[in-house]
Amino acid sequence: MEKDNNSNTNDNNEGFPENLKKDNNWEQYSDNIAGYEDEDVFWDEVNSSLADQISKELEDKDTSTNDDNPKKKSRFPKGVKIFAIVFSVIMLLGCLLAFTPWGHKIILNIAGSYIYGKLDYENSDPAQTADNSGNTADDANKSEPVQDVVNILLLGVEEFEGASNTDVMIIASLNTKDNTMKLTSLMRDLYVEIPGYSNNKLNSVYGKEGGVDLLYQTIQNNFGVSLDGYVLVNFSAFEKIVDLLHGVEVTLTSTEANYLNTTNYISDPANRNVVAGTQTMNGNQALGYCRVRYVSTEDHQLDDFGRTQRHRTVLNSIFEKLKSKNILQLGLFMNDVLTNVKIKTDITKSEFNEYLEEAVSLNVKSLENYRIPSDGNYKPEKVLIGNIKQAVLVPTDWDATRKEIHEFIYGSDTTETEDITEDTIQTQE
Repeated sequence: MEKDNNSNTNDNNEGFPENLKKDNNWEQYSDNIAGYEDEDVFWDEVNSSLADQISKELEDKDTSTNDDNPKKKSRFPKGVKIFAIVFSVIMLLGCLLAFTPWGHKIILNIAGSYIYGKLDYENSDPAQTADNSGNTADDANKSEPVQDVVNILLLGVEEFEGASNTDVMIIASLNTKDNTMKLTSLMRDLYVEIPGYSNNKLNSVYGKEGGVDLLYQTIQNNFGVSLDGYVLVNFSAFEKIVDLLHGVEVTLTSTEANYLNTTNYISDPANRNVVAGTQTMNGNQALGYCRVRYVSTEDHQLDDFGRTQRHRTVLNSIFEKLKSKNILQLGLFMNDVLTNVKIKTDITKSEFNEYLEEAVSLNVKSLENYRIPSDGNYKPEKVLIGNIKQAVLVPTDWDATRKEIHEFIYGSDTTETEDITEDTIQTQE
């Protein structure tokens, strides 16, 4: 019988870990079962004890496992993970900026602000420019701005022996209505009325007291064109811009090439090696080419007509090079230009960003060009300026000239031309 009891005891212990059988008071419960009046109470205590032991056993096992098999390290260091997360966020933001309209605007505003910070800002207010008779630009007959068109006056100044004549005067027009960019050359020898001064050549206005404000007023009074700002560079700056662009393509006739190689229009003798045909000119060569006036162009333009034709040729070549650049290359080029070249303007920061956004949105493939006066609408004269008779260009019909320039800049369907009345310039009729 005793054997059976022992056998039963062993059977009841089957399935339990050895340490629970011997080391954890299991035998104590077996020996003292008779001391419990309520068997349920006894088994509750047994279950509770077993639960505690199993829990302890599992905790010991986890601890042992952690000690024997340390946690496997990640393949990537923490720094790499952080970089990957940051890079992913930046790429996501980059995509949003590059491929959404508001993203484009943010990029252009950032770029515009950076560019503008490097420009030489000079405040101007044509409305406050007074002539010697006490009149201001407000009193002058002038056109009102057209909402769809922005006109920026591009000026190239020759600074020689104290003089500051504008050899280059081009109105660059951004037309958001018909998505065009246009260049209108105003010839330097145009004989115009200058508020407060005797009639003179247009290129002499900037050098007088009043500077660019007086030039604004003169252009508005004579041509009825409203200007929204100016950008000015001198000859040295022009050379640097062309060199930073690694030259511009220009096609020369044999006569032009020979003339440039045998005169001082190309100021550096080392650069007097141009040839007939298409070639890449550096800044010094391109400047010399732009200044030539005594040799006709390939399309037989001579004197100031040939000179302004060459201005537009070089500007178009610059445009062709710029439009072939991607956004990164264009940004680097602009940074080089603004770091090395002094550019003056009266355009405000907000206006600059607005015009930049408009120019980019046009997505123009080519520039349209025009010249005032146009062929057949002027007469050459010699007039007394100071004590010297000088050759000038006088439009044969000022009303027709104003209509012509307005149709080119604003389009033939604009009402702008209708606002230019016979009262605009009485003394020119």
